[in-house]
Amino acid sequence: MSAITIGGDLVHYEKLGRGRPVILVHGWIGSWRYWIPLMQKLHLKYSVYTLDLIGFGDSAKNANNYTIDAQVKMLEQFLEQLAISKLAIIGHGLGGMVATRFAYKNPDKVARMMVSSLPLFDPGDLKQRVPAGTRVKLTGNTRYSLAPSIEEVTGSQHNDKTVLSADRTSADRTMPSSGNSGVGPIDEKTITSGSFINESPTVRRPDHIDREALRRAAEERDKAKQQPNPLQQSFKDKTVHALLERCFKQHEPEFEKLKVDVNKSDNRVLLKSAEGFEAGSMLDELRQITAPVVVVHGRNDPIFQLPDEEIWNYLSVEKDDVFIPILLDNVRHFPMLEYEPFSRLTTDFLSVSEISKLEIRERWRRRSR
Repeated sequence: MSAITIGGDLVHYEKLGRGRPVILVHGWIGSWRYWIPLMQKLHLKYSVYTLDLIGFGDSAKNANNYTIDAQVKMLEQFLEQLAISKLAIIGHGLGGMVATRFAYKNPDKVARMMVSSLPLFDPGDLKQRVPAGTRVKLTGNTRYSLAPSIEEVTGSQHNDKTVLSADRTSADRTMPSSGNSGVGPIDEKTITSGSFINESPTVRRPDHIDREALRRAAEERDKAKQQPNPLQQSFKDKTVHALLERCFKQHEPEFEKLKVDVNKSDNRVLLKSAEGFEAGSMLDELRQITAPVVVVHGRNDPIFQLPDEEIWNYLSVEKDDVFIPILLDNVRHFPMLEYEPFSRLTTDFLSVSEISKLEIRERWRRRSR
């Protein structure tokens, strides 16, 4: 057992193997232990790390650090203390949310990412919503420009990063490229929406922007934010043990194995980790990650309903080569425990040169329209 102190909290972790670093981040049900079979497979080629998030297993139980942002900050400091500058990250459930936010905030640190059993809800405006990081044709000009995010239009803040409104400028603002580094200063006529795949270094703002359309989009987004928090609704009046009972029957061996660590979990993590959750922002953060991404979801997940076609289309449009959804038949919330080829899928994901070349029968593919 290994442990370090981060911000006054004890964080338990384990490491196995040598080679390029891979970190496994657990979900709401259990702890690092259910990753052991995968660690045993991966350690022959990789340095495999796994840890207990705050509120779980043998890590500290500090309710002040149960939010997604607090867990991401802990992960950032964890990697800094262990001198890991770049890695592959695999997250499940809560760990998938932490991995997504981490990769969104730290594009230069993530080589590739696999997440499973994520809460991917329909925000209700997908047909009108412009996918983050895509090109749109703006009224009054034949040129194309990147669609500004709603935060840029309103000048709001997100994830402790100040986002400029469409009317403001910054001489030293940079746009991430399709790799992991910035492309240098962008002049005052440039607008961006965060992170992009295969975009030119600079994109000029057209002479005329349809501000009325942007205003309507802002109103629609505000309406979505006023809707009930679907993640909190999923966890309302629930305990971690109750979630375990939804995933496995008591006579199943996985139930007893997970129960040991479920008993160490703080139930307050459920609602605290759902604070501030917005379905649209979750989708947009996942879209804007510049690293290759594989998303795994069991078709029989009892915790989060299988995302529908519109959600997968929104997430993957213009990103079919770097965003791969994999939907597993007869799998509930724990693909690493229920899907026998999961370790093979993971090793292929880590070793294949391009994730679009992953050979798997269950891969979701966009339908021609």
